[in-house]
Amino acid sequence: AALLAALVAAAWAPRGAEGGATDQEYQNWASKVYQADDKEGVQRGEAIACAFCQIAANAVTKQLELNKEKPRDERYTEEQTEEVLLDICETTAPKIAKSMNGYKKDALMLCKRVVKENVGDMMDAASLGEDMNMFCRDNKICPFGMQDMVKMLQAFGEFQAEQKKKEEEGEEEL
Repeated sequence: AALLAALVAAAWAPRGAEGGATDQEYQNWASKVYQADDKEGVQRGEAIACAFCQIAANAVTKQLELNKEKPRDERYTEEQTEEVLLDICETTAPKIAKSMNGYKKDALMLCKRVVKENVGDMMDAASLGEDMNMFCRDNKICPFGMQDMVKMLQAFGEFQAEQKKKEEEGEEEL
């Protein structure tokens, strides 16, 4: 079995920072666990990073809608939005890791990286009225938009369930 720690860590091998400042905490962690030759791990990590990007983009859109209803001096700041998104990472990382057969720590580090490196650009894009369903694709975090990602995650979940069923059937024959 492939080392699952590398699966998710591989997702975002150091790349140019198209968005905000590079998340140094992530870079330090990834340098210890990343395995470039783990193709399955790279793909799984990319899918997980994409999922977190879509979640964050959706949350930023909702935050912008809430801000429109508030007086200017009571609106959520970028720092407050980042803090909320990091809280979302804490609650969603375990669920996404479990659904993708990954580790919670790996998923959490990916989520934090997505937030820290992209929240500013997400807020700018949302405030300019850009299509936030396409933000993650346009910023090369996802190879597709939100609707395509949902379909992909469903297909991956079905594949994982089939693999598990085959393994269980194989064990029964022994």
